[in-house]
Amino acid sequence: MPMRSQDPEFSDDEIDQLLRDIEQQSAPPAPEARIKRPRAYSTASVRRELTVDELLQKIQRDIRDG
Repeated sequence: MPMRSQDPEFSDDEIDQLLRDIEQQSAPPAPEARIKRPRAYSTASVRRELTVDELLQKIQRDIRDG
């Protein structure tokens, strides 16, 4: 007497539905609609480097003012 498998048989529609359920569970979450970008620096907070002339003037002023 041949052994019969104890697995239930599913219809094609049931298999399709099970596959859709599995795909939805394993799908990564959708990315946010808005991408967060770094904030731009305000011009008040950005410092530029001094030129050689500006540096010399500053040193001379510091020496003069003590």
